[in-house]
Amino acid sequence: MEQSVRAIVLRRRDQGEADRRLTLLTSELGKIDVIAKGAKNSGSRLRGVSEPLSVATMNIAVGKARRFVTQAQPHSSFPGLRVDFDRLSYALAFAELVSGVVPWEQPDEQIFSLLIEVISEIEVHSKPLVALVWGQVMLLDAIGFMPSFEECVLTGVKVEEANPWVSPRAGGYLCWDKADLYPDRFQTRFEVLINITALLGKESAPQNLRFCEATLTTLFPFWRSIAESALPANSALLDRLGEGSLSE
Repeated sequence: MEQSVRAIVLRRRDQGEADRRLTLLTSELGKIDVIAKGAKNSGSRLRGVSEPLSVATMNIAVGKARRFVTQAQPHSSFPGLRVDFDRLSYALAFAELVSGVVPWEQPDEQIFSLLIEVISEIEVHSKPLVALVWGQVMLLDAIGFMPSFEECVLTGVKVEEANPWVSPRAGGYLCWDKADLYPDRFQTRFEVLINITALLGKESAPQNLRFCEATLTTLFPFWRSIAESALPANSALLDRLGEGSLSE
């Protein structure tokens, strides 16, 4: 039995000499793993659609232990990303977050649509780093893990410090006299917390956003806590931003 699904490739790994193992986010089945047989071969019709961030309609067959892609009709590979390494890095980092926090086999049309929308914004936005920050905030909200950055999670007091404390374990901002309760606490900028709060509910990425790098740096420990993973693509991206080798 086969099922036709709308899918975007989150991750690709080699499987044997000729096959590829793909992690897909699909509208109909949620996050799934599939085998694209022969996709490594230069003449394979599955070669192009098995690249990360490729969007396609795929026919999925269920075997005894695995799912297999039998046919695929490509829709988009986001060509603007393929000629701009920075944009591609941002899009792959976002896909890694989605893969890390979305549960297996739980369809969610909102998350599926958001992933494509954010990657599309990264592809064309004049400041793709702004699109990435916006996408991260929207994803946190969509999965129900948005930290509390407007007021202290323990006391309800609104943030006022220039360098407030935040904690992934606590779930957001902490007043200075409560911060010692959480060993994972760290300090960020007041403007970063304002950024994150202001982005909530925006239907598209704003044209400009100050302190993009600091905002991503602040959000990263929260993502690692949610995903319970090292998130290497995001870690590498932040390292390169810190070295000044990526454009905002």
